[in-house]
Amino acid sequence: MTDTSHKPKRNKPSQAREDILSHAKLLFRQKGFTAVSMNDLVESVGLTKPTIYYHFSDKETLFTEVLIEMMRHGNELFTAGINRCKTTREKLARLSEGYMRFSPTSLSTMIRDAGENLSEPHVKKVMEAHRFYLLTPITAIFEEGIRNREIQAGNAEEFALFFISWIDAMTTLKAAYEGRPFDAKGTSGKMVEIYLDGIGRTG
Repeated sequence: MTDTSHKPKRNKPSQAREDILSHAKLLFRQKGFTAVSMNDLVESVGLTKPTIYYHFSDKETLFTEVLIEMMRHGNELFTAGINRCKTTREKLARLSEGYMRFSPTSLSTMIRDAGENLSEPHVKKVMEAHRFYLLTPITAIFEEGIRNREIQAGNAEEFALFFISWIDAMTTLKAAYEGRPFDAKGTSGKMVEIYLDGIGRTG
């Protein structure tokens, strides 16, 4: 039998799609939607334009899929991270730490880019993914905290939206510290402390 274990493997269609998404994610993060051309992607990923168009019909579709993939991956990361946490405080701290460690850019900036440049059907898909992968599961954390009387009664979805916005802002700050020490764990702990306990004087 011929040994083929060391022969280079050709890109399967699914692998090509993943490669396109990976390179597109990097380009869109660096330049934004309008500054990236399909030719840029051809040069970056090393595939032909027909191959790229086989998987993604146009740049709008590709940008939409990049955003959805980022949110799906983020959901996997924070879900795995909070599974062993018991309290709302622990879950929020783990969530924010993971977001700051692994999110490469401000998601809200890219979503705003989508709102300004994509057609309505694509924007709808992005926002549906945002609700499914981020807003709904984070809202559930606050709902559980309210039920357990760990936090005050209120609109859990609003609590989640505020928290997501704050984490995202801190992720942008992290990028500004690139190349310098950034204490994601300490920062996330302080964020949750301020968010849940406030910074107003007591007594």
